[in-house]
Amino acid sequence: MLRKNKGFSLLEVLIAVAITGGLLVAIIDLVNHHLSVVDRYQTLSIETMLAKEKLWELKAAPREEKGSFPAPYSAYSYKSEIVNGPLPFLNELVLTVSKGREETDFKMMIRK
Repeated sequence: MLRKNKGFSLLEVLIAVAITGGLLVAIIDLVNHHLSVVDRYQTLSIETMLAKEKLWELKAAPREEKGSFPAPYSAYSYKSEIVNGPLPFLNELVLTVSKGREETDFKMMIRK
């Protein structure tokens, strides 16, 4: 009487586990990359919103200053500078918004 084995051999199981493991590692790496991209763009969006508000405030009364934003954005700080513009009647207002080591510059032309 001959008996047929119904099931997978050890080699087939090991190959399936290796393929599944490789796919899981690739998916985890992909998700991690996209989460860091989302975090970076969220930070950039908040910096842009804060800079827009601060630039309009500084446009009314241009000055050089440093400071931080009120809660809930207290992790963000800013520094404003006024430099000579390309034309004799214009200055350039440069606002640097930073969070940790990330810095983003925003510029606006203003009359002298």
